Amino acid sequence: MESMHVSLILIGIFVLYPRTGALLKLDKPVLFGPSVATEGSVVDFYCEIPGKPATLPVLYELYVETNQNKVIGGHSSLSGEIATFPLVINTQHDGQLICKASGNNTDIESSFSEGLDLKVIVPVEGVTIISHPSSNNVWEGQTLTLQCKKTKGTYVFYNWFWNERPVEMAYDRTDDTLIIHRLSARNTGHYMCVASNRFNDTMTFNSSSDVLSVQVKEYVSKPEISVDVVKLKDGGFKAIISCRSEKGTPLNTFSLLNNTDIITTETSDSTSMLFSVPLELNRYMGHVSCNASNEGNWVLSEPADLTVESVGGAVTVTPFTHTGRDFQVVGLVLRCKVERGTFPFYHWFLNNSRLEGQGGFYAVAWSDESVLSLSVGQDSAGFYHCEASDRFDNSTSIRSPRMLINKEALNRVSPVVAVVVFTSFAVLNVALMACCIYGVVLREFITSLI
Repeated sequence: MESMHVSLILIGIFVLYPRTGALLKLDKPVLFGPSVATEGSVVDFYCEIPGKPATLPVLYELYVETNQNKVIGGHSSLSGEIATFPLVINTQHDGQLICKASGNNTDIESSFSEGLDLKVIVPVEGVTIISHPSSNNVWEGQTLTLQCKKTKGTYVFYNWFWNERPVEMAYDRTDDTLIIHRLSARNTGHYMCVASNRFNDTMTFNSSSDVLSVQVKEYVSKPEISVDVVKLKDGGFKAIISCRSEKGTPLNTFSLLNNTDIITTETSDSTSMLFSVPLELNRYMGHVSCNASNEGNWVLSEPADLTVESVGGAVTVTPFTHTGRDFQVVGLVLRCKVERGTFPFYHWFLNNSRLEGQGGFYAVAWSDESVLSLSVGQDSAGFYHCEASDRFDNSTSIRSPRMLINKEALNRVSPVVAVVVFTSFAVLNVALMACCIYGVVLREFITSLI
């Protein structure tokens, strides 16, 4: 009876399992189980050979494809039951799992299942930002690389925030890295990285970095140079030279140059600097320029003329009229100009009374107060004149001739204009009469010929 039982097993093997050379080979086993699991969880995987006789003993082994020498689970099936592999999941299980089926008889060749992909989710933790170069020393034009580093976590995706808003600018992103090319001041701000991973779309793990402050330093820009003059208590004068850049991260160094010679150098925590040099009026003093530098950057201003001429010569007032719909003068703009002077300043007078700022019928305009706007009326009638003096010294001034302004005088037709108009009208009448006479004579001549 026992020999008959063995014969039936052998017949089953010969029938169900094909030969491979001199060996018998088991059918391919089927491995099934979850495709994703969290680290530390306990998960069961199952393996079986469909249609295998219940009396055929099979050894099932489970391993990760990348490490076939290490068996992570085993099960001996003596009565045809499905093999079960309970696993405490760790990161070494991440990858493709393979089930190997072997017979106890060495004449039976082992078979292998298809791979089962398993993702091991380790909740992300310990996120920090690494900056290269250091966020404390980045300059415009450089490339800044920010990397989001984690202490733990698998299958992680990253989101970047700038000033608490999602980063939307066209930066380069590669996995955990944010690259900002050609830095400018607009990239200054607070950056934060949020790393996340998910388990079966039911659980999300997040870890946020501390805020990283990035201050993009700016190279100092080309300075603008300007010259002003101050009168000293002893009666002398000095030039105040202003060097001003639109931008520049301190410390900024400014140098004053006379042609190519450095007169003086100062370092400032601002973007401007004032220099003073002795000055003689009405004498050629040459040209000066300003150099600004920081962090190896070096820019030079345009040259400025240091020669200052005091006011002199004649002072003239030029009127410009504004007429209304009836061609009557309703407004007037007076412009005062002195013949010489580098820094002239003007004062306006009506009947020898000073006009300042803005009144009921006038307004003094321009930085040097060289323009006076008037509305023509009874209040504005009178004699006007202007006086020119140096902006830095009003101890002496030059006066323009007086100009009478009133509505009647402005709208009165001058004798010259009347003569011109009358003469033009007379010439037009004479020309018209000549044409008429010529036409009559020409008609009579043509009639006589006919």
